[in-house]
Amino acid sequence: MIIRNMMDGEKFDMGLGDTRRVIGPFNGAKNITFNYAKFDPGVAFTQHVHDESEDLILVLDGDGVIKLDDKEFPIKKWDVIHVSAGEFHGTVAGPNGLTCVSCQAPPDKKLYTGARNKPQK
Repeated sequence: MIIRNMMDGEKFDMGLGDTRRVIGPFNGAKNITFNYAKFDPGVAFTQHVHDESEDLILVLDGDGVIKLDDKEFPIKKWDVIHVSAGEFHGTVAGPNGLTCVSCQAPPDKKLYTGARNKPQK
């Protein structure tokens, strides 16, 4: 079992917000990752693609948009977003900022190396 406070997660580079890897292969989980992200108004979580991972995102606070390719969809507190493997996606915080948690399965190790912080399409 792993118990970890989200704020104790290691920071990783994905846009200009506070992004943290909390649970994943780096600390014992084999088949899933759990991340925390908080962005000030107007700040983006870089658009990217997971080659093999599905992404589940839960909006904890604030609002904004999730981009899928060149389309934008509004998101707000308590929305849950499922992104399939191969979909080019990212978020942009609205006027109230944006706080989310996300899970990827299977883990996308490139997310933590900085490789996904350069838009890939």
